[in-house]
Amino acid sequence: MTRIFEPKLSLHLDAPRLSTFKGHASDEPGDDFVVCYKHDGTPASRYGDLVWDFTAYNAEHRSIRIYFAFWGKTPPSAIQDALSRAIRRVTFALIWHRQGAPLSIGTISNYVTVLCAIAHYTEKLNLELANVFSDPRTLLDYAQRHCSGWMAETLGSLLGVMARIGSDAVGFEVAPKKTIVEIKHLAKSYRSGIKQHAPIPTRIYSAFITGLQNELQEWTAVAEHVLPLFQACGADPLLGRIYTQQRDVISKKLGLKTFEPRPTFKEICPPEVMSCLETQGRELQVKSLSSIAADTQLVCKLLVQTFTGMRDDEVCSLPYHCLEVTVTNGRRHFVVKGRTTKLNHGFPKQARWVTNEDGYNAILVAQAIADAIYAAQGVTPLSEPKYKFPLFVSPAYMNLASKLEPPIDGFYRSGSLEFRPGSTLEQRLLVPIEAEDLKELEQIDPHRAWNKEANFQIGMRWVLKTHQLRRSLALYAQRSGLVSLPTLKRQLQHLTEEMSRYYAKGSAFAKNFIGDEKEHFGKEWQAAQAESSALSYIFNVLLSKDIFFGGHANWVEHRLKGGDGTVLVDRAATFRRFDKGEIAYRETLMGGCTSLDECNHVALNWLDVACLRDGCKNMVGNLKKLERVIAAQESFVSTLAPDSIEYRTEMADLSVLIAARDKAKLSHGELLQ
Repeated sequence: MTRIFEPKLSLHLDAPRLSTFKGHASDEPGDDFVVCYKHDGTPASRYGDLVWDFTAYNAEHRSIRIYFAFWGKTPPSAIQDALSRAIRRVTFALIWHRQGAPLSIGTISNYVTVLCAIAHYTEKLNLELANVFSDPRTLLDYAQRHCSGWMAETLGSLLGVMARIGSDAVGFEVAPKKTIVEIKHLAKSYRSGIKQHAPIPTRIYSAFITGLQNELQEWTAVAEHVLPLFQACGADPLLGRIYTQQRDVISKKLGLKTFEPRPTFKEICPPEVMSCLETQGRELQVKSLSSIAADTQLVCKLLVQTFTGMRDDEVCSLPYHCLEVTVTNGRRHFVVKGRTTKLNHGFPKQARWVTNEDGYNAILVAQAIADAIYAAQGVTPLSEPKYKFPLFVSPAYMNLASKLEPPIDGFYRSGSLEFRPGSTLEQRLLVPIEAEDLKELEQIDPHRAWNKEANFQIGMRWVLKTHQLRRSLALYAQRSGLVSLPTLKRQLQHLTEEMSRYYAKGSAFAKNFIGDEKEHFGKEWQAAQAESSALSYIFNVLLSKDIFFGGHANWVEHRLKGGDGTVLVDRAATFRRFDKGEIAYRETLMGGCTSLDECNHVALNWLDVACLRDGCKNMVGNLKKLERVIAAQESFVSTLAPDSIEYRTEMADLSVLIAARDKAKLSHGELLQ
């Protein structure tokens, strides 16, 4: 019986329609069947094409093409053509014959990647695709010997989908359930063996942030000279090029009937720009304008990630109009507005992140670069449609270093926001690993052999994976006291306050920012609170050699110390207690506090004198910190008039501090040394 098969792809609302297919489950469409369309309604790709172009179906109009020519660019052999047709039939079945929720184009593309890899393997064995997929032994051999972990995961998922679709639509029998379970188990073993992203050691992390800030300052110092030149050379294809190139290459390519020479780059380059390019070792030509703009965009992108916790895809897709600034009690708060990777009723799901002044300034700089690029194209970035004008629009539209296709349907795309191989920028930002960095990583995860891994060798430059920025921010931007480096504390201080305000559980803002979005950074920040507090407690209390006093310090002394006087640390048990909310830990001026409730003493008296006077059971006083507080209080008291009320009040507090110090020293046998 003839049926009408509706396509099942997750599409945004403005996407062109997809064709329905009329026939039987076992029917294969003809080569002229239109699988996807352009925005104007004309066919983009047909079933017989080796490339299916789904660009019009991407919410941000990014190029999305699915390739079936697994052999490369040469004309296919008969075997290759047959294998390619088999892949297309499976792909067609995934879209038109699959039941259930629609798949995303990204998932279809991943499945085709696996199918092409198997086709390449099949060609070497001189087999058909059906021979591999229907034979358990051959399929398992491929999964075990030729699949990466990601490939095994994707293959296991693909096999399950193909089995449910059935052999009529796929074109051949799929391996039995037992084989699929074995491959999925193989993928599960891979997943469980994946190491968690390493947090960046605090010294390297702080140096990286400082490097980004310095790069932005250096750009800001010359931006007023670079951007007008950048814009002018992008708008005029002859300006700044050497005369012979203007006359013999560009003019002919543009079909100019008369040639009017323009000034060369050296003739129009301001001395400030020339000095900047020479300092950075760049050539004095228009290509360097494109590369310096691209590097600055990358710096801005990394700063935004560093100070928001956004994922790569989230930050790269930010629209030009993404900033929101509010003022509360005279203080500015900065919000970045973008999207997640998921669709909500056919539209990209909107999301917001908080940031600090560094993130705000980075976006302003990125907007200024985008202004120059858009102005050279004769357009003004509008707020709607939101993703027509990306914040990090590609400098390639300027045609200074490479040729680019014009924007698709007026939609521009973002540039390549990654370090170039051998990039001097990468070398300036990432410092070599030292022994103390590995020691810090070992303290965070002592069960991982850091010094055995290739990316964590002393003397080697730190290898940055951008998700490390997300994990590091979630771990360090807490009030736990995990960060001991003063510079990094200052760099994250304002952001720590903002994230506590907007992301903390119970915050009035948390629902508006995080909602039910499971992958929002705010969720990761919340989840990291227990880990950060537990690590801080272990490092600063249980493993510390400092002298402690106070209620909780006495509890540690009597309950956790062994016969030799050392504290017995059970890391797993400690983490469980923090995860369950049985204990908390946050840094204070005089040590730490283990209260599960918000402390009201600090707001009333920054010296925590009430805690000392009342013998608070949650206090973990640190003698070294107390000494510093006493010195600061003594200095302050010396500036006050002895007959003033303020003097008497502050002197009373100082007396409490000194009494607590003397008592702590006496209990540890140091007072009479």
